[in-house]
Parts: sequence; C-alpha cells; structure tokens
Amino acid sequence: MSVGTALAEAIVPRLPRALDPLIGSAAGAIASRTAAGARAAVLSNLRVIAPEADHAALVPAVFGWQARHYVEIYRFSRMTHDEVKRIVEPEGWEHLQSALARGTGVVLASAHLGPVSVCGQIIVANGIEVTMPIEKETSALGRSINRARTATGIRFVPVDEAIGVRRILRQGGMLGILGDRAVTGVGVRVPFFGREALLPSAPVALALRSGAAFLPAFAERRGAKLVARFCAPITLRQTGDHDADVRDGVSRFAAVMEDAIRRNVAEWSVFEPIWER
Repeated sequence: MSVGTALAEAIVPRLPRALDPLIGSAAGAIASRTAAGARAAVLSNLRVIAPEADHAALVPAVFGWQARHYVEIYRFSRMTHDEVKRIVEPEGWEHLQSALARGTGVVLASAHLGPVSVCGQIIVANGIEVTMPIEKETSALGRSINRARTATGIRFVPVDEAIGVRRILRQGGMLGILGDRAVTGVGVRVPFFGREALLPSAPVALALRSGAAFLPAFAERRGAKLVARFCAPITLRQTGDHDADVRDGVSRFAAVMEDAIRRNVAEWSVFEPIWER
C-alpha cells in the first residue's frame, strides 16, 4: 500500500460529505491535465455520444465525476448498512426481488456510469450477497479502491476464474458485471450510439448458459440523493443458435445502456476509446 492511498483510505471517509464536489472537481482538473491518453479517449467517446456538446467543458467534468465516485467509495467503506440505506434510494427494487425469486441466479448488468458502486452497496445493505468479477489491479489506486469496495461487503472473484463465476450463478447467487467495456478484448460488435462497438459478451453468455435472470441496473444522482435504478429484466432469446442469441442480447442491453448514459453523459467514466478498437 502506498502512502498516498493509505492516507486516502484513512482520511477521506472522515471528511464532511459537503466537501465531495470540491474534492472531485480539484482532483478531476489535475487528472484531466496530466493523463493525456485518458483525456484523448474521453474526448473520442464524447464525440460519439454527445457530438453537439461543449467538449472543452465536458472532458474535465468526466474526470471530476470519476474522482468524486472514488471519494464516495472510500466514504461508503466506513458506513453501516443503515447509513447506506439513508443515502441510497433503490428504484425498481421489485425487479430485483422478482429476479431473485426465480432461484436461477441473477446477472446484474451495469456500466461505468455515475456512482455505480451504490447498486451493489444497497443490495448488500439489504442482506443480499453480490459478487463482481474483477481484473487484476496493477496500480496502487486500483487496489485501494477494491479494498474499499470489499469493506462494504461486495465480494470479488478474478475475471479469469470461469468455474468460480459459473458456480455463483448455479447456486442462485448474484453476479454484478459492467457491460460497456470489453476488458479482455472478447465480445461482439453491435450498434452503440449509432456506430458499431466491441462490447463484452460475457454477461449475456453467462445468463444464457446458466438460465440466470438478466437485470440491468444503473446509478444516478438526483440532487443530494444517490439512486440505484433497477430496470425490468431483459428476456434473452434462446433459439438454439447461441452466437446469434448472444449478439441479440448484447445489442438489446446496449440500447438500454444508451438510454442510461444519455441521462448524464458527463458521468460515463470510460477512459479507453470504445469506437476505435
């Protein structure tokens, strides 16, 4: 653990929540000026999803919101479940309950949008286990953020442990997966904001093979309130042509993600070029 991340883990949760916007804005401004590659990727993505926007103002805003998300992850790591429930408002909770009631497992599909961790945190705060497949972190900050997420009760499984991932669904558990970035380079090309993009196929493929419910969920800000929005499940097509069914499912989820991202493009924090792969 680096000195910087150790200080962040110890100090940030104790700072007044009213400082979060200022911290996020300052950290985001620094990051957007120093991370040339990430800045270029954000600009490239914004030109597709918000071609008419003021990109000069929007690019640093994306970095600022991401910095604020990190601040909130540290803050949630010290909260009780009751405190989480006071801050996070679940919307569409009935969709989550009906998906769990099937008993076949749930693939909770989301995106790097808004304070996305609150979707898992409100689930855990209500006594329900959720596991996320994660790639191996090589940066001190990434490892620190994952420690903070673990402290909230969210479980992790390495993304390359296929057996462990499938076992969770076979046991009727819930698997949270972000479906807007093909981390491993494995996926399918589907229309996304009017252009073909490589999106991960694993969330849909896992749901099809296991029979799990496929439930989109996204996080939003509404004033001082954080909202975890659980959407209606997507009924995946099963025609016997697995590849075609996966492509259809990814395409339909991409359309749901488009709607969610358009609600606040500045909070879509993807720092790799999606349409240049």
